[in-house]
Amino acid sequence: MRLFYGWPLVTALGLTTVVSYGTTAYLYGVILLPMAAETGWDRASLSLPFAISMVLAGLVGLPIGRLVDRRGARLVMAAGSAISGLALLAVSRSGALWHLYVLWGGAIGLGMAMTFYPVSMVVVAHWFHRRRGAAYGVLTLLGGFASVIFIPLAGVLIPMIGWRDTVAILGIVQLLVPLPLHAFLVRRHPEDLGLHPDGAEPGDEVAPVPLSGATLRQALREPAFWFITVAATIEQAAAMIVWSHGIAFIVSRGFDSVLAAAIAGLVGAVSLPGRLIFNLLSDRISARHMLGYCLVVQGIGITMLAAATDIRWLYAYAVLFGVAYGTRSPLRASVMAGFFGRRAYGAITAVQGLPVALAAGLGPLGAGALFDALGGYDLAFWLTATAFAIAGAITLVTPRPRSVVSPAGG
Repeated sequence: MRLFYGWPLVTALGLTTVVSYGTTAYLYGVILLPMAAETGWDRASLSLPFAISMVLAGLVGLPIGRLVDRRGARLVMAAGSAISGLALLAVSRSGALWHLYVLWGGAIGLGMAMTFYPVSMVVVAHWFHRRRGAAYGVLTLLGGFASVIFIPLAGVLIPMIGWRDTVAILGIVQLLVPLPLHAFLVRRHPEDLGLHPDGAEPGDEVAPVPLSGATLRQALREPAFWFITVAATIEQAAAMIVWSHGIAFIVSRGFDSVLAAAIAGLVGAVSLPGRLIFNLLSDRISARHMLGYCLVVQGIGITMLAAATDIRWLYAYAVLFGVAYGTRSPLRASVMAGFFGRRAYGAITAVQGLPVALAAGLGPLGAGALFDALGGYDLAFWLTATAFAIAGAITLVTPRPRSVVSPAGG
């Protein structure tokens, strides 16, 4: 039997996700303290480039989502990889705070919007229907190595060669790995190659109707869309606080910076089994309920971090938060695809991404401001734990759409 092209495609997207996330979103929290030590800039000011990148990614997400729905993701993702790689090289030689605002906030923010999960999951949604949860699991299982590899790697490289050369090296990696994979392997629809979603044969009874689902306008009329969007917005603000300030928080508790980076990498490692197992299960049982419970568990994990007095608390945090964290993106994607289908998936998730991106920017900025005002991160991380619990509760009470496309999201 011939291997369905969707699986090599998902594997390639998983590899590009490792580098795309590892050299941008996960990197910033590692270079935050070295940049502050070199420049003397306060935490709020240094949080702003990361915040701008998240907000910009959301603002341009809608037109990018529509473009991907209409023209495909290949050129979009390839261009995003080129932009991010070149911007990282420029960041490594930046000499003023406004350089970071333009390069990290602007250029890298745009590159993130063009290469991150919202785009790659659109590709997967087009290539898979019955096996969508499994495909998302493979994608995010591979993508989970981003934090496992790049956070500890940067944590080791920075004391050896400095944050600037570390960023430059990772910029080169961005240009050498995701750029060619996006340019040569990504394809829009299985139908473009004479195939069908899941590799089904034309006569198979299980073959889905191509591009079925809700329009953007129909989705916006569903309360389910707004419940999931509010929960995602709250959760994203909390998650970005963890990734942008988590290492600095651990260091502020008296732990070594290399250990702090290793703990952040451990979170990613622990998340790997959950990324696959939970999403395989989401093909059979309610992805929405699993997502809600996992968000609550993330809140419990952050409680362990906020209360940490010795390394045992850090390990407890890494295990609880990591196991649950790995499920959030693929489970939410399964919920959205199950509720609203393939027809306008990119546009629907792009609209959802607007408030989510705003929260992703404001969360780290607020945590930095609280640090500057209070001299520590304690309040910021207790609020973060609470936010995860609230997001989980909202997800659990989300109603099913009045016209459900597929039972997968329920």
